[in-house]
Amino acid sequence: MARWTETSADQNHMVTISQHIPVGGIVRIVLNNGTAIEGVFRRMNIENNAGLGGWKFRGECEIETKDHSRFVLDCLDIKSASSIWNDPVSTEYQRLGLITLDHRNPSTDRLAKGE
Repeated sequence: MARWTETSADQNHMVTISQHIPVGGIVRIVLNNGTAIEGVFRRMNIENNAGLGGWKFRGECEIETKDHSRFVLDCLDIKSASSIWNDPVSTEYQRLGLITLDHRNPSTDRLAKGE
């Protein structure tokens, strides 16, 4: 479970990281210890304590890697996050059964159906 923020620096970090994590797609997360994890972004959760005893926040995201391992990462442990989505990468993740690519064109599909 993610840790509660303890300082204003923790709170600022939560804000910054949550704004930089690409929600959806294929991501590369670098942790504070230098470990890099690449995979499909599965979910993110950010909570607060409703101000009881002073405002605190915690957050986590879940990444599924190429070998289908899932990692739940505490936002306070994340140094940086970026999208690594491109055609070769997304094709590989689809081949591994981690994502589904739909290349249909909605306007031409409607025409083909006679709409």
